[in-house]
Amino acid sequence: MKLTRIILVLVILFSLQGCYATRAYKYRKFELSTLDKLDATMLPASDQPYRFLHGTAKHERLKWYLDTNLENSRTYAFLVIRNDSILYEKYYGTIGQSTKLPSFSVAKSFVSTLIGIAFEEGKIKSLHEPITDYIPELARRDQRFAKITIQHLLDMRSGVDSDEGYENPFSDVLKMGFTKNIRSKTLKVKYGKEPGGDFEYRSVNTQLLAMILEKATGRPIQDYMKEKLWLPLGIQYEASWNIDSRKRQQVRAFSCLNAAALDYAKLGQLIINEGTWNGRQIISRDWVRKITSTDTLNKYGGYKDQWWSNYSRLYFADSSEAYSAAIANPFKPQLAMMTNKDSTKFYQIMYRDAIHADGLLEQVVYVNKEKKLIIVRLGHDWEHKEYSSADNFIYSLGTKF
Repeated sequence: MKLTRIILVLVILFSLQGCYATRAYKYRKFELSTLDKLDATMLPASDQPYRFLHGTAKHERLKWYLDTNLENSRTYAFLVIRNDSILYEKYYGTIGQSTKLPSFSVAKSFVSTLIGIAFEEGKIKSLHEPITDYIPELARRDQRFAKITIQHLLDMRSGVDSDEGYENPFSDVLKMGFTKNIRSKTLKVKYGKEPGGDFEYRSVNTQLLAMILEKATGRPIQDYMKEKLWLPLGIQYEASWNIDSRKRQQVRAFSCLNAAALDYAKLGQLIINEGTWNGRQIISRDWVRKITSTDTLNKYGGYKDQWWSNYSRLYFADSSEAYSAAIANPFKPQLAMMTNKDSTKFYQIMYRDAIHADGLLEQVVYVNKEKKLIIVRLGHDWEHKEYSSADNFIYSLGTKF
């Protein structure tokens, strides 16, 4: 009798929440074959594809190191590109150079780049405009949304109340991922804390950015993407971006961009080129310098304009030295202690001179502008005996160049 009641409750919940919940449960163990079952809009390959060079020098030590470390790590594709040349390129199983691979939240970095382009074109007047200038529906529901700016969305400091839980089939982020009307779902976002406060990662921020882009440009985001970023970068292989339904064609812009590994790397190359491509300024140098500045990354805790940075630890001899250094630093990096039975070590968390786009299941597009280095890792959940995450492994690899 008790089991029957539980089943009845679950049936009622799923019927009330809509069929998105059943889809979320069905695809909870995401596999590559899932891509073929989801509605998507296509992003064509360029008629004049850009191809990275192949390094002429042999890199046997690098190949041995990566072959050894990537074995059984659940990696699908791994690239190392430096000075516009491929030093290492490997695919696993049935995956090849042209295979469309999901990027999940790596898509957020593409969306933020489009915001930067729209700003430079004057379609967005200011990054400090209220989001309600572009999405008045939010103001009609709650006037406090006018406090939130485009920059707050970019930096994940909007304070909106949205559940980012990936394990809960009824969470807001999974509703966005599987609803048949993502615009309607996004407009139901709740005002939470005062904006401009602590960093809180919420995918709805990026979906709101996509809505702002569409309002500002008067075009679907996928069309603006094709013209302003995708085709200018000389994309080599056809890609796709998942949509909510064939009827509405609204892109799930916070995620769900699927492309070949080499084509993801081109966004990294654009950053290294300080926004230029084949002599054309696609996005401003100021934008690139802002997201890659170590001062900026330290000031904003390692997250700026939908790009991440990993951190290192700067150790001090004692607490006095550590606190003096913290006070002297205008960006107030985080001060922490590490205690064991032998001693207490004081250190600051300092963000490194590299950034990365990051996606669920540990998709990484790493960019070190100073070293002209790009590293792309695509796959399923990372597994490694020594490195706890793919980005930790990649940042460690970056120090070897």
